[in-house]
Amino acid sequence: MKNIFLKVLTGVTLMTFWFIGNNTSVDAAQITKTLTDNTRITPAGVIATSWGAIPKFKKGTVVTLNEFGEVFEGVLAENIGLPYESGRSQDSVRPASYTPMPFYVIPSVPANVEPPKRILLFKGGTTVTFNDKGEVIKGTISTSGEDITLNSANRIRVASGEISFHRNGMPATCTLAGDSYLRPVGWRQVLTDNFTENAACAGFVEFKGGQPVELNEKGEVVKGTLNKNTKLLSPLSILSPDSDGIKVYEAGTTVEFGEKGVVMKATKAASTVN
Repeated sequence: MKNIFLKVLTGVTLMTFWFIGNNTSVDAAQITKTLTDNTRITPAGVIATSWGAIPKFKKGTVVTLNEFGEVFEGVLAENIGLPYESGRSQDSVRPASYTPMPFYVIPSVPANVEPPKRILLFKGGTTVTFNDKGEVIKGTISTSGEDITLNSANRIRVASGEISFHRNGMPATCTLAGDSYLRPVGWRQVLTDNFTENAACAGFVEFKGGQPVELNEKGEVVKGTLNKNTKLLSPLSILSPDSDGIKVYEAGTTVEFGEKGVVMKATKAASTVN
């Protein structure tokens, strides 16, 4: 009985160490340090780099490091091109659920497709935050007109300013470089309401360039500024279920959408005085 108890206890102890060891996060064992000189520091997760690709952090500012001295957050000393959130796992060899193929199966060899280079120029003197793969998840870009690849067929063009990303690689916040057609949350509720005689773009709404936009993980707009008069679901649809609840919001209005696509807040642009 004693031997059985010791075996069980040993098993539980090993499982505990395994669980803790495999659930480390960006927040584990963080250290802050004030730099006494401009200093190049490699981000966490970097396994190969060159001298010029290592970000330099500004003298007199505080950096956040992990237990190995790799950087998670700091203020850049100069402009530098850095990779941003790809949405890919660090385990690039094979997934944890990998099962060897039977020896009699001859797998086909996939085409050698080079992944897109996800690099943006981040601005010196601003704070940048990395994930545990060495990719930027939040920062300030210094150039406009950069294309962010969402998938093989879709891109979003962003302007200089603050930008952040969801864990799947989708932009979370950014500034649009130009007027852009995007689908808001709940776009199926206004599928054809904004059709015109010469345009039939199901569920799409035109958002104003040069203005910030917030997206969910699907790339749907949570908050943005309308570029033209647009029909959207209003709170009336909640108060009066029998009505269609569609309202025309003026161009220049910043709208925030609820989970079902209802405009929960609308702020008109301030009129200019000549």
